[in-house]
Amino acid sequence: MLLLGYVAPPLLATKTSIAVAFFSENITIGYNTDMLAATCSAIDEKGIVQFYRQLESKDYRTLLNDLNQKKTELQLNDWLCYVLMRNSVKQIFQKKSRSEQELICWFLLSQMGFDTRLTYLDQRVYVYVHSQDEVFEIPMIEDKDRNFVNLTNSDSSAPGKQEALYLLNFKAQPKGNAFSFYLKTLPKLSPQLNKKLIKFKYANQPIQLEVEYDKAMVEMMEHYPLIAEREYLELPLSLALSNSLLSGFQDLVKDKTPKQALELLLAFTRSSFEYKEDKEYFGRSKPMIADEVFFYPYSDCEDRSALFYALVRELLDLPMIVVAFPDHLTVAVSLEEELPGAVISYQGRRYYICDPTGPVNSSEIGIFPKSYEKSDFEIISHYK
Repeated sequence: MLLLGYVAPPLLATKTSIAVAFFSENITIGYNTDMLAATCSAIDEKGIVQFYRQLESKDYRTLLNDLNQKKTELQLNDWLCYVLMRNSVKQIFQKKSRSEQELICWFLLSQMGFDTRLTYLDQRVYVYVHSQDEVFEIPMIEDKDRNFVNLTNSDSSAPGKQEALYLLNFKAQPKGNAFSFYLKTLPKLSPQLNKKLIKFKYANQPIQLEVEYDKAMVEMMEHYPLIAEREYLELPLSLALSNSLLSGFQDLVKDKTPKQALELLLAFTRSSFEYKEDKEYFGRSKPMIADEVFFYPYSDCEDRSALFYALVRELLDLPMIVVAFPDHLTVAVSLEEELPGAVISYQGRRYYICDPTGPVNSSEIGIFPKSYEKSDFEIISHYK
């Protein structure tokens, strides 16, 4: 019998988990179901702040702690952890509106200790986070002399347009940390190994190498935000490339002088790949890490320079500088022996131009890229 005035108790909140796709991984993420009860009454100042306060009263730490744990286990940087967070929120809160999902990401980023901002217009919300990194082709705003990057429109393949938006007055973590897009190490994702046969000539001798690269790294970088050029150069090779490409070249360079080893590596980067500008092939700027050079059918000067830079660093350990012309990137290497050819003096050392892009079917050192002999340039990075 139902008693008059009786109100049924709410369903008990429980801790549960869900499987979330994350590149080559299928990750189990734990959360508390009481977070599902939070609702945003309106996309305005009052409604958004109330939604934030509702989430604060729920057990959000189960989800937050699990995300932080996965960040440590998989060695994710801030951006990749955000991607995992966004995928998890979409899966857990799939019945909520897109705006509510964005608000939950904003809440979680704030609770992670990042300095965030939120803008809104009509029924749309946009999550921003403070970053000191060089990031391009993504909308940004400035507040209190800090730059904030739009994470909602951060897909590098389709950068969003900046709109006139309302800036939420509520600051969740006004003294919070800066968010980083830079990759210092590659994450520990399950490898997806692919093979490619590379053919080139050095000293009129044909050379073949069977290279194994990691498709998981290619997928990870497919929509990665566009960051400073020098950051792509500093990344280590994937384990797959280290085990195949480096070991193959170690045998080839072991009996060669540093000059001969450089010529061999130049013959490889100049002649093993087809050239095409990013804008022509991708329709946008797309700097590559080493694994991508072996996956895509085309590469350009930035990509070849990053690959050559990694090979010289790992195989020969010679001092290098990265030389940026207005529309071309190349590498120069310091050798103890004096050679004829184009030299750049930098911090007391002589560096010989070793352009990894061309001329095709050549291995000469000390040649300025064609038509750049009198161009201005900038040193954007150096090794040793």
